[in-house]
Amino acid sequence: MMTKSRKFILYSAGAALLAAAALCALGYVLLLGHYARTFPYGTWINGVYCTGLTVDQVNSLLCQQEYDATLSIMDDEGNEYELDCNEYVTGIDYTLSVQAVKAQARTDSSFSQTSYSVNPVVTVDEEAFGEWLFTVSPFSDIDDKYENKVTLQYTEDGYVLSDTGEEMLDFDRACEVLLSAVQTGVKSVSLTETDCYTTEAYTSDDKYLLDIYSQIEKYTQNHQITFEADEGEYAMTEAEIQGVLAAGEDGIPLLNKDGVIYCDTEKVEAYVAALASDTSTRNHSWEFVTHSGETVEVVKGNYGRVMENESELAVELIEALRAESFRGTLALEYTYYPSGAVDNDYGRAISETYIEVSISEQHCYMYQGDELIWESDCVTGDVSKGRDTPKGVYYIEYKQQGRTLRGADYTTYVYYWMHFYDGCGFHDAYWKSSFGGTVYLTNGSHGCVNLPSAKAKELYSLVESGMTVIVY
Repeated sequence: MMTKSRKFILYSAGAALLAAAALCALGYVLLLGHYARTFPYGTWINGVYCTGLTVDQVNSLLCQQEYDATLSIMDDEGNEYELDCNEYVTGIDYTLSVQAVKAQARTDSSFSQTSYSVNPVVTVDEEAFGEWLFTVSPFSDIDDKYENKVTLQYTEDGYVLSDTGEEMLDFDRACEVLLSAVQTGVKSVSLTETDCYTTEAYTSDDKYLLDIYSQIEKYTQNHQITFEADEGEYAMTEAEIQGVLAAGEDGIPLLNKDGVIYCDTEKVEAYVAALASDTSTRNHSWEFVTHSGETVEVVKGNYGRVMENESELAVELIEALRAESFRGTLALEYTYYPSGAVDNDYGRAISETYIEVSISEQHCYMYQGDELIWESDCVTGDVSKGRDTPKGVYYIEYKQQGRTLRGADYTTYVYYWMHFYDGCGFHDAYWKSSFGGTVYLTNGSHGCVNLPSAKAKELYSLVESGMTVIVY
């Protein structure tokens, strides 16, 4: 029979065992809770012993280690470069990668030593990094290494953009790849394998020309200018519009202080002057088909037209081209000599009835359309004395029956006078016994066209003011 004291002892021992078991259970629960918040036994990260430490504690220790943001890069030719990017790192943080290791360590836990290697999330001053990157090799050599694949040239058809399509190092793409490498702890980058070479890349000069060409296209579209004259309208061509843009010695359009292309005042004035010259015909060269079918070029003369609003037109055109957009019509105003010389070929058509004077043949012809209605031998200016009859396209300014002609060394009365240019005209020369041939070489006129009296009378009855006279 068990005594009371023995029962007490047994009871006390059981209670102690229960208490110990409870303590063990509690300790186990507390230990599990502790390791749920911290790293399990034997965990190493980047050389830091992490057992029993929290994620924040491990992150703090890792951040105290020296971080090296040096990149090794290789270009398409196998050249290697070391880039020290540490100056542009503004912060590092291992939290995400440490959290990932903690989750993995709980799975891998076997009370053995386990090491992990992680990279931080790196914060970089992206703007400063990009600016610096362009100053170091191989990026500083882009413009020297590659010929510009974009060219811009002014031709008779306007500006032409050319692109050779050469594969080049794309700085923007490379900057993006290297920035990502620094931010994720990557230490080595192949520019080729990361697709940093592309035909879509452009040098800084290429990009400048592309911007210029884009502005040229927009400028041309926004300026559609039509000139209106008596014979109708015609538009200023794209090449003409682009041709008055301000440009450097290389022919590339210049930019104003706002970075925008603009017209050159002197070029516009020169364009209008050329327009006036091209469309005016007085004192210009003409091509004329003679009675024999030969085409001759006749220079100068008082027949044709002259632009009268050249200065005003230049001002109007400059204002139109300086405007952001202009679509309209500008008038071309001309004075015609004679007043009836209006035609459909910039003043170059002659009157239906006209007189031609061939100096080499010493003969005159008068045509009405295609019909020869009068002709005569003549004597023109005396070549030996430098009194040649001026060649050109003229018109009969007036005719007069009975006139005294006066010069420095002569006074002569004529019965039929038909003036066409600067004191020169057709008239009878009753004092001469022969016409045509070579008389004009040594015994010619003072510059007029001398005719036999009967022929002068006939011509006088046929001519009218404004009739064309061609001397060649």
